[in-house]
Amino acid sequence: KKTMPPADSYASLAFGRGDAGFLDGMDLGKPVICAINGFALGGGLELALACDIRIAADTARFGFPEVRVGSIPGGGGTQRLPRTVGRSDAMLLLLTGDVIDSAEALRLGIVSRVVPAADLLREAQAVAGRIAANAPLAVRAVKHLVGYGEGLPVGTAVAAERLVWGVLRDTEDRIEGRLAFQEKRRPVFKGR
Repeated sequence: KKTMPPADSYASLAFGRGDAGFLDGMDLGKPVICAINGFALGGGLELALACDIRIAADTARFGFPEVRVGSIPGGGGTQRLPRTVGRSDAMLLLLTGDVIDSAEALRLGIVSRVVPAADLLREAQAVAGRIAANAPLAVRAVKHLVGYGEGLPVGTAVAAERLVWGVLRDTEDRIEGRLAFQEKRRPVFKGR
């Protein structure tokens, strides 16, 4: 009901003040986990698709209903959804405006996991805890490489991966990880 055009034209927003959209700042060096409970429609789904890991409550609903009101997703939905689910499934959702449940979102790969609504936050925090227990430089490197390599030929992306592997090879954290494995203890990572 409150999505009438703003007072400023899009041109003045895009070229005047440099407003790039509501997802500014989502390109973080750290993993972003999205816990979806309720409706992730339009901008809500665009926000979720900008995250690295998506976990949904079994009661969650997903969709891009914009075409039903004469609009389109404007925060990356037409670009992120096909990269996530494939062109045909993305076109079906984007062109029909259909809303799907969490089971279908899991089948399509929109979410990584579906849990009972009562367990959603606990599950998202558990995943975050498992990630945070890992070597910080390695976690950031993986996130960077996945994003960087998505638009590259596989050979070029693998070459970047090998380069980053070499950069991390002699870090204190990698050495600590190897020692902890040998000594059958938990590693103590320092991000160095």
